[in-house]
Amino acid sequence: MSSVFKKYRMTRKNVLLLAQAIINVHGKITWQNYASDSPYPDQHSLTLNEIKGSPEKLEQFRNEFSHQMYSNVINDEMQRLEHDI
Repeated sequence: MSSVFKKYRMTRKNVLLLAQAIINVHGKITWQNYASDSPYPDQHSLTLNEIKGSPEKLEQFRNEFSHQMYSNVINDEMQRLEHDI
């Protein structure tokens, strides 16, 4: 069941919706930090509460993950969550 793709503006509400959708689909929010000099990229993760509670973490999440809303699975989940609110 794939719904029509919806474009979201990156408002705070939609960034949080994206975060919840990623958690629902993948179980957690993680990414690799390839900018560090270590031979192994640092694994970073964020919780929804961290994103909600810190403007810096919200911005960091937005920078790292806004492209994921173009994934059909994530987009469908965002729409489902939006419908349930």
